Amino acid sequence: MLKNNNNAVITKMARRSFRSNRRRNAVILLAILFSSFLLFCIFTVGAAFFEMKQTETIRFYGADYDAYLYGLTPEQQRICEADPRILHTGIEALAGYVTETEKDSTPDAALLWQDEECWEEMHAPGRTWTEGEYPREFHEVMVKREGLETCGLEGLKTGDTFTMACHTALGEYTGQFRISGMWDGYGANNVILVSKAFYDQSGETLSSVGSGRYMIDFRQKFMSGSEQEAFTESLHLQKQQTLFFSIEYENAVQVLAGLLGIAGITCFCACLLIYNIMYLSVSGNIRYYGQLQTLGMTGRQVGRLVYRQLAGLSAVGIVSGTITGACVSFCLVPSVVKSLGARLGKNEEVPVVFHPVILLLTLLLVSVTVFAAGYRPARMAAAISPVEALGYRPVRGGKRSRKTGRGGILWRLAKEQLTRDKRKSVIVILSLSVGLSLFLCLVTLLESQAARTIVSNHMDMDLVLQNDTLKKEEREDRYQVMDEAFLAELKEKEALAEVHELLCTEIIVPWEPDFAEMWMKEFFAMWRQDSYEDSRKHYQEHPEEYGSFLTGIDDAEFSYLNSVLENPVDEEAFRNGEICILYRNDLEFTDAKLRGKEITCAEFENPEHTRTFTIGGLTDITYYSGILLGTAPTVIVSNRVLREFTEEPFVYKVSLRYRQEYDSGAEEEVLSIIRESAYPKDISRESKLEELKRVKKAQGNMMEVGLGIVLILALIGIMNYVNTLVGNIRSREVELSVLESIGMTGKQARRMLVLEGLLFAGGSLCVTWTAGLAVTYYLYQSMNYRDIPFRIPMLPVSAAMVSVVLVCAAVPLISYHSMEKKGSVVERIHGAE
Repeated sequence: MLKNNNNAVITKMARRSFRSNRRRNAVILLAILFSSFLLFCIFTVGAAFFEMKQTETIRFYGADYDAYLYGLTPEQQRICEADPRILHTGIEALAGYVTETEKDSTPDAALLWQDEECWEEMHAPGRTWTEGEYPREFHEVMVKREGLETCGLEGLKTGDTFTMACHTALGEYTGQFRISGMWDGYGANNVILVSKAFYDQSGETLSSVGSGRYMIDFRQKFMSGSEQEAFTESLHLQKQQTLFFSIEYENAVQVLAGLLGIAGITCFCACLLIYNIMYLSVSGNIRYYGQLQTLGMTGRQVGRLVYRQLAGLSAVGIVSGTITGACVSFCLVPSVVKSLGARLGKNEEVPVVFHPVILLLTLLLVSVTVFAAGYRPARMAAAISPVEALGYRPVRGGKRSRKTGRGGILWRLAKEQLTRDKRKSVIVILSLSVGLSLFLCLVTLLESQAARTIVSNHMDMDLVLQNDTLKKEEREDRYQVMDEAFLAELKEKEALAEVHELLCTEIIVPWEPDFAEMWMKEFFAMWRQDSYEDSRKHYQEHPEEYGSFLTGIDDAEFSYLNSVLENPVDEEAFRNGEICILYRNDLEFTDAKLRGKEITCAEFENPEHTRTFTIGGLTDITYYSGILLGTAPTVIVSNRVLREFTEEPFVYKVSLRYRQEYDSGAEEEVLSIIRESAYPKDISRESKLEELKRVKKAQGNMMEVGLGIVLILALIGIMNYVNTLVGNIRSREVELSVLESIGMTGKQARRMLVLEGLLFAGGSLCVTWTAGLAVTYYLYQSMNYRDIPFRIPMLPVSAAMVSVVLVCAAVPLISYHSMEKKGSVVERIHGAE
């Protein structure tokens, strides 16, 4: 056949096709529009979700930083200030802590000094309200309302004065302080900011790990593990120093990899959607393309015609889809989130992030996807001859002869349809299962980041009470604030399922050449500025000045502690007081190095009364660290052994578990007992319910934005299935009509189509719970930097599975009903031919 130069005609035909083939073009246009809409929404809402994750990090820490250095030398400061990768650095130094105020004898507040960069730049994102100015004079302070409450000074405002006793490196100091300013925001509440003049006279130094804190904010938001290690090595840290990267920054690369994996799966879903519709649309017009070749158009020109049609439809679809996606992302998603009952913060809206890169990325991906999806159908249209086009049928691949199968005829016909065109069936099942797998993956990730999942107290208890008088330096100021009557009243409450006491008493660990020598050397190297060689003699002569605590735990506490030890200890030996467990205190000791050694404990008030234990293991759980971390180790034994050792041990902590988790009523009952006790201000608490509220506040709308992503992505598999199956049934109109003409009733036809849909649903669910679950687990673990156990949220996943089954059963019925409206069996067969 001779090649004709009819480019102008091709262009005119492509334009005319928009009017002459409205139904076919409408399907293709909707596919492109939906894909553009879907990708734009995913990228926009995904960017908002990532932005909310960064906001959550700032709210958790109260400042915008990526790394935190304990202790700071002038040389390390010069290295950081000269590093071009660092955007901001700030100093936050501990000047001491509050020991007493005019309203509270056991306040819980630290005195911090922040330099200008730290206060003005790094903490600014974590503040929601500021009044007054940062303290400049010695007796000026800046406070939060919550900080005033912890000191019993609620009600004070800017300009007021109060009397405060504080402990610094130089000893106790009592004076009158004026509130130069107040602020509110995120981060720790029990802090009082002091001036540089106060810090300079506190006796503390920035080089001390107990005081100096250096915050670092990098320009780059992602840093690999090797880069983090190289940066740490460049600072030449001393033995006592530690550099911590924030959890989110430390794991940012693996989180990004997980997000890119989700984005890749999403793009794959969109590609399947477009390809399915393109293939069905083009294959349904093969005869038309064959007729064009009969009139003189070459195969290459037919392919160009198809691409020009796609190009025009793509332009309209991409613009429409992007505009629709913008409306959904900026308007409907926040509305849906609110309508679902999401509780937002005060004056807080769901933020939706937009960036020009998102628009360009959407245009690029949709264009590439349309080209890729139209490539094979265009080649198919170009390659077929006019004669082949006359006899073309889109459903192929079935066997011409076969044996009679087992089971009902409708069931066999449904199975035959599934295997008749295996490639198309695989695409349908794959597209549906990919959408389901993505939904499974996202809801699992979102559930793992929920506030209820993240929040946890010791042993997952609901409330932990603590005797704050035991923190007093002077022993005569320590009281038994939670006595037997107090504990008995707690145990009588029906709402409380468990009550566990943590007992303690002060002890002396005498010097001896084996264990004590080993421990003190390491302790001085890690935590002290002075040399142990210079202090050894003083320790030998006055071990009472290097005191520590003997801590007693009950059986339930021991079972938990023993389960998390590197090497569990013998239960009977521990209960009999033969062995003990030590709090490691971040020292570089291993179990193997200390296990089997003996430690002697002497009662502080009666040094002649001693008891020797064999060391069974080490723990890093701070709950057992003791009241005041002394130079000597904190020794953990059973409650019974501790009561045998001393007559009146202090109740240091009481942990409570409610019968119903997060029971506000039970918590109020406990708080009522505390308020009515003799020492209400001397009992501090760590509440899981209050922490839940704090975490929700810190997370803001992160979970709601994630919910928007899930709602959008839930449409992917459903739309793939709907478009594919509807096209499949339309292409089988003649076959279905012939079956009815030889005796199949409409009821039987509908039942057969429902069985086909259920087979597709079953296949997709099988793929989802095998390959999809494996991918979900891999992505989950790649982003699981909080070490939260993998758990599938069964309620939303079950709802999604039921929805898929219902849709797979309903779509064939709706499509068949539409086909029946075209006329009788004869009319349908004649119209198709």
